[in-house]
Amino acid sequence: MKEIKNIFLFLINTNIFVALCVCALSISSEYLFNSHNLRITQFVFLSTLFTYNYQRVVRIKKGVKHKRKEWTLNNNSLVYFLIGIGIIGSFYHFFQMETISQIFILLFGMISLLYPFGIRRIPFFKIFIISLTWTISTMLLVVLENNIPLNINTYLHLICRFLFVFAICIPFDIRDIKYDNIKLKTIPISVGISKSKLISVFSLFSIGLISIYQFQNYNLKIEFLISIILSCIVSSIFINKSDEKKSDFFFSFWIESLSILFYLFLTISILIF
Repeated sequence: MKEIKNIFLFLINTNIFVALCVCALSISSEYLFNSHNLRITQFVFLSTLFTYNYQRVVRIKKGVKHKRKEWTLNNNSLVYFLIGIGIIGSFYHFFQMETISQIFILLFGMISLLYPFGIRRIPFFKIFIISLTWTISTMLLVVLENNIPLNINTYLHLICRFLFVFAICIPFDIRDIKYDNIKLKTIPISVGISKSKLISVFSLFSIGLISIYQFQNYNLKIEFLISIILSCIVSSIFINKSDEKKSDFFFSFWIESLSILFYLFLTISILIF
């Protein structure tokens, strides 16, 4: 059991795990739109690997408190290797994408690069830019690259993805209360932990309502509707258990895994129905 946990800790520390979670959401989008593209999944994995490791290195070099500072300094060569693999692989896939996809990638790529240099200190900017970036990388790229029509149903899917990422990001702000400066305006710092959880659960509840509307009006498959609602229920349970006293592993593995759980529910529904 200890060996298994150590493997997961390695995946978490190297940001491979979060990259897999982003991939899971990207593949989930392909299920929802019934349209597949391996290039997007590969790009999303590699760009996430680069971005998260790059931001961590920059923040540590700036002297910002970081829970994985010691591990990163002790594994400096590995971290830079992953950054190199991530950026080379991302560029390779980037130049094979549609122009409109490249524009979105460049725009939000610049924001990601500048994020550690003060952008994150803009009030409430942190959670919204993360939610928007994940929405673009895990769903909008699928839409653009696979020539899926931009209609009301597509926009509703994009809104649901934004709300889902927004909901599961709030627990990380709860975790980071002890690291974030009081001047850094996050939702938990501004309204407290209890109200932050309510905002998160309400976001998930909204996803359920939108999905029911899509089922009734836009032919969302019943198995997908059930999967989405189950994902929201389980996510709500984990979010309600979140507080600043929980271990980092609870957030970095269990909360982060909610993205994979969303993918697994959809996969199981496809296999069953």
